[in-house]
Amino acid sequence: MSISTLTQLLHEGQSSYLCYDLGRLVQPISNADFAALEQQAMPYPYPVQGHACFALVFWPKLADNDQDPYLWFLKFPIDERGLLEQSSVYEFITQVITLLGQQVTHALTEAQEQQLQTSAYLFTPAEDKRAALHAQLSLRWQRPPSVHFELAQSNLEVPDQWQHVGVQGLHEVCARLAELPASQDAICTNFVSYPAPLRQALAIALEHQQLPVAMVESLATQLQQQSAATELRCDLLRSLAGQVPAASSAAAITHVLQQASADEVVICCARLWRAFDPMTEHAVPLERLLSAMAQQPTQVFAALLTDLLRLPSLRPHLLILLQRDDLSQQIRQAWQTFTGAH
Repeated sequence: MSISTLTQLLHEGQSSYLCYDLGRLVQPISNADFAALEQQAMPYPYPVQGHACFALVFWPKLADNDQDPYLWFLKFPIDERGLLEQSSVYEFITQVITLLGQQVTHALTEAQEQQLQTSAYLFTPAEDKRAALHAQLSLRWQRPPSVHFELAQSNLEVPDQWQHVGVQGLHEVCARLAELPASQDAICTNFVSYPAPLRQALAIALEHQQLPVAMVESLATQLQQQSAATELRCDLLRSLAGQVPAASSAAAITHVLQQASADEVVICCARLWRAFDPMTEHAVPLERLLSAMAQQPTQVFAALLTDLLRLPSLRPHLLILLQRDDLSQQIRQAWQTFTGAH
């Protein structure tokens, strides 16, 4: 039988697997959705610079529970329709089968490992993405957190040794916040007063998590209290990125967009795009985002709009909005400049 998808390859290799998206945010993708993406039955929902980025975690079905799983970080191009390029996936599968046959969970020799790592479809994610993935997997498999967890947790309550807090520890605390009420309270109470490096690393860790409702309310309220664009306001904005929009976070984002810096507009487009999906209950109007984008330099508007138009959840709504007769002059001018250049 010809193997044309990773789903088939793992099935033939008697492997169980999990898939996570590593593009904009670290989040699980169901096996059914991953199979549909491979078959081009649905567009890839979270493209970044024309690519889909996955973490594929797999292990032998009959494996001992103590066996470490295998992990591939995969990056495939998507086409103009937003669909995964099947030829690229097939080329990677051919590389794997040439090296390993169909037994993908057999231990690799050092030479095989080095040869596989030369594949153009494997990549190394940023440290924060790797930390977020490992924290989510550890929680999913009910494994204890790493040795970095306790130092991170204690310093979020009293940051007296914050310089020694590791990225992995912060991500593990954030992944487990639902069961850590004291840490929830500490973050809400101390966020604005944390040393900037700790606060920034924490914001990045929070953005990959679905936070408890009370935390969303608190962080959104603090964001609304910031009247000017600052690094603190950017960090508060990022901390809300993993959430399905709520009334409080929508109001806070709307507040920021009234007078947003370039960094804040970029965060909204790259991290908080779900807040602008008109199909969600508490969506921030897309026109507000376009207005803030149009106030940025021409090249920034063009880059952000190009990125947003690749998101299947926003593309049709954006195209309809941009054809409206009652657009503001600033948005219309930016759109006409964009279309003229493209």
